[in-house]
Amino acid sequence: MLLHAPRSRYNLSKDESMALKSLKNTRTITVKPCDKGGGIAILDTNLYMDNMENMLQCPVFYKSIPGHPEIKLKRSIKTTNLEALEAGVICKKEFDFLTPVHTGIPIIYGLPKIHKDASNPPMRPIVSTIGSAIEPLSKYVDTFLKPMVALLPSYIRDTGHFISKIEGLKYRPDGEYLVTMDLESLYTNIPQQEAIDVVALYLNRRGDDPALSFILKCLETVLFNNYFDFNGKMYHQIKGVSMGAACAPSVANLYVGAFEDKFIYN
Repeated sequence: MLLHAPRSRYNLSKDESMALKSLKNTRTITVKPCDKGGGIAILDTNLYMDNMENMLQCPVFYKSIPGHPEIKLKRSIKTTNLEALEAGVICKKEFDFLTPVHTGIPIIYGLPKIHKDASNPPMRPIVSTIGSAIEPLSKYVDTFLKPMVALLPSYIRDTGHFISKIEGLKYRPDGEYLVTMDLESLYTNIPQQEAIDVVALYLNRRGDDPALSFILKCLETVLFNNYFDFNGKMYHQIKGVSMGAACAPSVANLYVGAFEDKFIYN
C-alpha cells in the first residue's frame, strides 16, 4: 500500500530552501526550542554562549575539570555490574545493556526562557546523556521509579488526567480556590544525597528486594558522575539532578512527593 501512497509535496520554494540552508550554516545565530510554549527562539550566538558560560561559572552547581574521567568511570561501572551479575541480581542481557563498550561524552545546552526575558533570556540547562556511559544506568533505574511516581497522591500524568480529576470534583466549598505554584530551578536545587535517600525510602516499600542496593548504586553513579562538555570545556555538576537524564523526572517527583508526605499530608 505504501508503494501507491501519494508522495508528499515539498512546500518550500527554491529561494526559501536556500535561505534555510544559509541560516543553518551561519554561526552568528543559534536556534533552540523555547523552554515553554513549544516555540523556536533565534538567538545571537554570542548572547547564548555568554549566558551559558555565566551559568556554568556558578560554583554552587558546577565545577570546571581538566578532562572527562570516561575510562575510570566505565571501569567502575563494569566492576559494579559484574558483581551484580555474579550475585544473580541482573542477568547477562541486563549486564550487556548496562555495560556499553562504545560511549560518548555528554554535552550541555540551554533552552531559552523567553517567557521570563525575551531579549536576554536565562537558560534552562539540559544535559544530553545520549550514548554516554551513564545513559543505560539512568534508564534502568527509571524502570523501577516510574511505577512509584504513579502512586503519589498528587500525581498528574498529563492534561487529560488533570481534566478528568477536575471533572470529578462535584462540590467546592465557598471560599476555596484552585491555585498553582512553581518550585524555582527544582532540578538543580535537589541535593544529590537527599535524592538518593528519598529514592531508597520509596524502594524499601517494595519489601526485601535483592536488587535494591544495586539500583541505588546505579542512581549514585548517575547523580555523582554528571560530567559534560560545553564549548570544548569539561564540567562536573556537583549539585542537583540534571535535566536530560532518563530518571531525572522520576527522582524529582519522588523528592517532592516525600516533601508533601512530611509537610502537607501529615
